[in-house]
Amino acid sequence: MWRCVVLLSICCGLAAGQLGLGLFGDDLYSQHAACGPNEYFEQCTHDCPPEKTCETRKFNINCPAVVTPCIARCICKEGYYRKGPGGECISEEECGPACGEGEEYKDCTNPCIDESCDAMGSLIPNCTAPEPCEPGCACKEGFYKLYNFICVPKCYCRQLRDTPECKN
Repeated sequence: MWRCVVLLSICCGLAAGQLGLGLFGDDLYSQHAACGPNEYFEQCTHDCPPEKTCETRKFNINCPAVVTPCIARCICKEGYYRKGPGGECISEEECGPACGEGEEYKDCTNPCIDESCDAMGSLIPNCTAPEPCEPGCACKEGFYKLYNFICVPKCYCRQLRDTPECKN
C-alpha cells in the first residue's frame, strides 16, 4: 500500500515539475495573476493562429497542420481583442469599425469615388453623396478593389500589371 502512495507522490511531483509548476502551482498562480482585467491565463496556446487584434479580428488565418510547441500566456476573453500587438484587451465596440485587408478606417471617405481597379479612383457618374464625406473603410493609398471585393496593391490590377513600375 505504501508503495502506491510513494509512486503516486513521485509521479505527481514529476508531472508538476515538467509543467513548470511549483509544488503547489505557485508559478501558474503568479502567471495567472499577471493577466489583465479582460484576459485569462492559458497554459497551452500556439503561435498559429495568432491572437486577434482590433485590426485583424475579421481575418481568418489558415494554419499549417504542423503542431507548434505550447506557449503559456494570457489571452483575451471572448469578445475582446488586443489593442495592437502586446496591447491591452478591449471590447469590439472600443476597437471601432473593422476594415478588410488592404483597407483602413478614415474619418472622411467619399462614397462617390470608385475604388475599383477598373476606375482607379475616378468619380462615379451621376453620384450624389448625402454629405461631402462619411466615416468608413476605404482602400489604403496605392490599393484598389479587385472585382469590387478586396483592396489589393495597384500592381495586381490588370491595367497596371505590365507597366514598368509594376514589373520591377
